Amino acid sequence: MISVIICSIDQNALELVKQNISSTIGVEHEVIAIDNLNSDKGICSVYNKGATLAKYSLLCFLHEDIIIKTNDWGKTVLKVFFDENVGLLGIAGSTYRSSVPSGWFPPYEFGTTTWRLNIIQGSRYKNKEEKHEYFNPRKERLSKVTCIDGVWFCTTRQIAQTIKFDDHLLSGFHGYDIDYSLAVGQHYEVLVSYDILISHASDGNFDDEWLRQIIKVQNKHHKILPLNYEGYEAEEMARIESLSLKRFLKEMINNKKFTSQERKDILKTFYNQNKIGIVGYFKFLYKLIKTR
Repeated sequence: MISVIICSIDQNALELVKQNISSTIGVEHEVIAIDNLNSDKGICSVYNKGATLAKYSLLCFLHEDIIIKTNDWGKTVLKVFFDENVGLLGIAGSTYRSSVPSGWFPPYEFGTTTWRLNIIQGSRYKNKEEKHEYFNPRKERLSKVTCIDGVWFCTTRQIAQTIKFDDHLLSGFHGYDIDYSLAVGQHYEVLVSYDILISHASDGNFDDEWLRQIIKVQNKHHKILPLNYEGYEAEEMARIESLSLKRFLKEMINNKKFTSQERKDILKTFYNQNKIGIVGYFKFLYKLIKTR
């Protein structure tokens, strides 16, 4: 029924999540765990390999540091994919995807309006209390979103073997979930389910390498962005895009972990994509030169 695919770097965590899957999934399944501890392969390459090894028609990709709290969650997945228009199912996502690089949700200053999720968020270092994050403003069973978080998601084997994870663009462990969401979303619906609850013991890692990969993803998909399933009017979208871009460029100008040439190239890319005008281009270029 379901092939569960895991990119593993921790044997103890893997054994725990395998036991958890077995006791909660509620349908026939297999676990394909690919040991990536002493490998230079990125997660896209590992997931593509897992998809080729899978014997079942539905695939579930998940992190090994989770605990699935919902019994018979596999039956929920099967029901969702009875609809052949569905291409990707997650438990956290956003109804808006800006043309400006960000995580799966817009910058915090825009609030949580576009958030769609049901997850217990914890810390791997146990330095903060668990928090149940639930955002379902329209009281839906399933929400159509632009992208999902890679902590847990499902697709079909046919889709995964047709629309592959882009291991040429992304060789590490960041950006794959947003890239795959945007790729699949051009042909199928990308959904969030609120009927499956997981606990995730992770603090996140939004470092400079993460940002470099997200910039690659945005450049790849810039022609289809922004995506708006929230129903924002054009004026509100323009405001969000403008503020997001200014915020991002200001951060980039002051980010000394990017070389001056890298920052110039990013600025030039936004100009070439018509996301910034000639006046704004030279304004930010001047600020960049001043901060070298």
